[in-house]
Amino acid sequence: MEGIFDRLRKLTALSIVNRGVEYFNKQKVKLMLFMKKDDKIVVESQVDGNYRNAYNVNITYFYEDGKPDNRIIYSCDCPNFKETKKPCKHIIATGMAADAEVKAGNIYFKENREFKREKEDKNSSNRIKISENEVYDEILREAEKILGKKEENTYEKIEEKEIKEFREKLEKLKKRIDKTKIPDSEKNEYKLALEIEQLSSTLSTLRVKAGEKSLNYIKDLEYFIYSVENEQFYEVTQKNIYNPNLHYFNETDKKVIKNLSNYFKKKNEFGMNFNNNYYYGKPQGEIMNPMLAEQIFSAIENKKTIRSGSKTIYVTGEYEPIFAFQEDKNGNKKIIIRNFTVLSSTSRYFTLKNGVSNIEKFHKMSDAEWEIMNTLTDGTRKGTEYLNEISGKLFDEIKEVLSKYEIPIAKVTEKYGAVNIFVEEGNGKNKLQVTISCIEESIRTDDEYFIPKKNKKLQREISEDFQKYASAQIIDLEYKIYIGFREKQLKSDDIVLVIDRNEFSAMADIIDEKYSEKVNINVSDKIKKVRKIGVDINIRSVGNELFSVNFNIEGIDEDDVETVLESVRNEEKFVTLSSGELVKIANRSAEEMAGIVDVMSDLRVGENKISKIKALQLAQVSRSINEKLNEIEEFKQLFQRIKKRENKEPSSIKVKLFPYQQIGFNWLKNMYDIGFGGILADDMGLGKTLQAISLISEIQLENEDLLGIIIVPTSLLHNWKEEFYKFSDIKPILVEGNAETRKELIEKTERGILITTYQTFRNDVKNYKDKKFDVAILDEAQNIKNVSSLVKKATSKLESAVNFALTGTPIENSIMELWSIFDFILPGYLDNITKFRKKYKNSLNNPDSKKIFNLKNIVSPFILRRTKDEVLTELPEKVENNMIVELSKEQKKLYMAYVKRAKKELRGFDKEENNNLKVLAILTKLRQICNSPQLFDENYTGEVAKIELLREMIPDILENGHRMIIFSQFLGTLEEIKEELEKENVEYFYIDGSVKSKERMEISKKFNSGEGQVVLISLKAGGTGLNLVGADVVIHYDPWWNFAVENQASDRAHRIGQKRSVQVIKLITEGTIEEKIIKIQENKRALSENILGKNNGNNNKDSKEIFEMDEKELMELLSFEK
Repeated sequence: MEGIFDRLRKLTALSIVNRGVEYFNKQKVKLMLFMKKDDKIVVESQVDGNYRNAYNVNITYFYEDGKPDNRIIYSCDCPNFKETKKPCKHIIATGMAADAEVKAGNIYFKENREFKREKEDKNSSNRIKISENEVYDEILREAEKILGKKEENTYEKIEEKEIKEFREKLEKLKKRIDKTKIPDSEKNEYKLALEIEQLSSTLSTLRVKAGEKSLNYIKDLEYFIYSVENEQFYEVTQKNIYNPNLHYFNETDKKVIKNLSNYFKKKNEFGMNFNNNYYYGKPQGEIMNPMLAEQIFSAIENKKTIRSGSKTIYVTGEYEPIFAFQEDKNGNKKIIIRNFTVLSSTSRYFTLKNGVSNIEKFHKMSDAEWEIMNTLTDGTRKGTEYLNEISGKLFDEIKEVLSKYEIPIAKVTEKYGAVNIFVEEGNGKNKLQVTISCIEESIRTDDEYFIPKKNKKLQREISEDFQKYASAQIIDLEYKIYIGFREKQLKSDDIVLVIDRNEFSAMADIIDEKYSEKVNINVSDKIKKVRKIGVDINIRSVGNELFSVNFNIEGIDEDDVETVLESVRNEEKFVTLSSGELVKIANRSAEEMAGIVDVMSDLRVGENKISKIKALQLAQVSRSINEKLNEIEEFKQLFQRIKKRENKEPSSIKVKLFPYQQIGFNWLKNMYDIGFGGILADDMGLGKTLQAISLISEIQLENEDLLGIIIVPTSLLHNWKEEFYKFSDIKPILVEGNAETRKELIEKTERGILITTYQTFRNDVKNYKDKKFDVAILDEAQNIKNVSSLVKKATSKLESAVNFALTGTPIENSIMELWSIFDFILPGYLDNITKFRKKYKNSLNNPDSKKIFNLKNIVSPFILRRTKDEVLTELPEKVENNMIVELSKEQKKLYMAYVKRAKKELRGFDKEENNNLKVLAILTKLRQICNSPQLFDENYTGEVAKIELLREMIPDILENGHRMIIFSQFLGTLEEIKEELEKENVEYFYIDGSVKSKERMEISKKFNSGEGQVVLISLKAGGTGLNLVGADVVIHYDPWWNFAVENQASDRAHRIGQKRSVQVIKLITEGTIEEKIIKIQENKRALSENILGKNNGNNNKDSKEIFEMDEKELMELLSFEK
């Protein structure tokens, strides 16, 4: 008979078979169950992985009359099998182990097999619950006792007495089998719990738990469903085994199982593969897709809930309209699509964004709603905003269509958040009383009564914010009695505060921005009736590029004007006048005045003369000034040119630009013609170099004597030269060679384009003192972010008519870096560094502040930034995954010992001294222990967790047809990885700081043409400039403090030319400094997005530089959390 191994090896690649044989020979297979019956062999095993993981394998091999019938079912919970659905090395190894059992003549084996005695009930005697498989085993053993001693074909010699005894034993065992056929009413309920795990913005999975009392994740959902339907055992964990003889499911779970079975049958029948992204180690569970959502949601409607992170999903049969009627205070009518989210763009199930506690109610669209919504929005949710805008003009037509389709229209109701805030008059002058009260909602299903906990965490967080950002005081519980008309509405867990009116005005903005739909703010009518004052602002030209700004405050005596201005400077909306009257500055006036005061810190009553550049800044923060300046023809044309977004093709370039690149080129050309500089801040990989070359080529056509300079990182010097040769007819001049050669070259160059490096320019800066360039460009301009660096000081001495900066990361750590780049492109535009730092000092810990908002408006005309999501819809998805790795025992011991020593060292530092280098050394050593302990202690011989993980990952990734880049900041680590690759005969390229620019370009060409499988790169040496679209897996072996640096590195693969989804994997050691680094990255990301765009408004902290941390924060950084 053909063996299991022989059958399996025909179904997979030879390389997989060879590794499976290796695993079997290394005794990595541990059989948990082996059972041979008349028609099949059932095998369950655990196979050790290289990184201490044990993968679970199931094989069922069918045969008839001793011959295989080509049916074999197999599964493994390793990533390779989840990706390919073909036999992996673990399945191959298990097949060999099963063949060995067959060859040895074994029939049944189960590790740690036990017979458990359980009580039936009060009125019945004890009985043994025993599975059919165990009974079958006993029958065979009894048969062997009698028949095993006899020779073959001697059955007729068996005495009648022995046959009779054997028959009686068989009858007894049959009765015991009959007793195990327990009706459902006497079985224990086996429960299912459903969870949806969100892996990325477009990828989520369904995970299912099962068990009696303690529920565990099902590792192979399809095999579990198959086992249940075929009344087979299924081992969820060693202590949690589904037994069809002992367990039953309730009606809802039965429907879930039935629907999942239908789903898997359809999926297999049509060969559907919803996991199109390579996602190493995940997804654990089944990819959520419209067909799966339909099957699950229809099964649990009104019956069962699903957990999704901190949320609970409840599918209700209640109808909820998706269209709503809206009317503003002026009587304008609209029919809008309500604010909802769907599981996917093709799913009919939706939930309204209403922030109700932690419950998400999902409803199903009707056929008519589905048809209309997809027709009006072109099948995407992106079109809903456009529909909501245009519906005011097409109100009657839309209403008529909905009426004909008999679709109800809802009335827009107030949002219903998780917390209510009530604001009333308080005792005392200019005081308010604020009550923060939780809201709750309950859900009743057939099998549970779900009462979510009140969101007291949010309630406390809001209260803490009031006390943090204002001088709010909590009122004692007994003191609540005095509250007026709300006395009876108070609950024992309400939090009551007393706060100044002005502080509440600012707090209301903070609460609204930070918590959005989670909070309802209810303000009493008495407070709303405070008199509002407005501000009238005028600006006019007075010649010589000077302007005069005047303003008047309506209904305010001249003596109170300065008081109002002071309130504006302090961001206060309520002002107490000299008469004692309390007034409120109207919202629009307050915002405009705040912006003006930001730009003109010395603003005074009466006439204020300002320069043209200040007038331009004011236009960005004040709508009224913008409107008045637009009445001046000179400014009107200037605004139009700055805002112009043409997609005109450059006439001097050899390739056709993408539409967004055409817009970028025209923006650069407009800014050049106006005489302003700018920052081209496109995402990495969008072709900033090509857009800059297009600009230079175009302006050289207009000016043959053009003299320009481009300063670039050393690694990109020759890349720029090659790009010029490829895309234009310009032959740039590289400034290289020894110092004397470079000096001579610079002095004799009167026209053309010089390309030099930051380091070389710094050394040669004195040779440029007599040079006046028409245009200067900094590539990777974050190189001048440090305002005190020699490179920054050198570029400040460069004389050029117009300056541009190219960088995908204008802000990596703080907004001071933005000032540094602006000081190059538009010197003086953001004031001098002292004024800038003073102005934004108090805003750095609050990126959501009005000052940061105004700064964004001021700089926005001079920054053009596009993300890949916006302009490259055809670019495949980039999926990021943090893979948590547990330190080995030896590493953990070493790490803990050094943490103890490091803390002692820190406490011993002289606080009057500069200890930056000492702190950095300590942190570097901790990171070395996490990644390459040998770099810390050359005598270390223990296991290295990440290396062990790579041994497992790399073969799996490569065997599935993927190619990869591995980044590390430690050259010693890269050497260790090189050794591992060489052991496995993996072809690789290597790039660090010693590899010259030309050689890097050659490596890039070879790798992208198909040579090699892996590129090892030093993060700082190869994080920019390289094009490595031949890779679709990027591994960051060790995290760096700055997310932008890692993103730049990842985008060596995720850029124009990439045809496959890119999987980015970050290896993070659990509980160590590396997890803290990830938190720092997240904070830096929030600050950058707040100024440059994509602000999510949910982060109020700027990450501190490591050297700015106090002792307590450093101790926290050094702590080990497990």
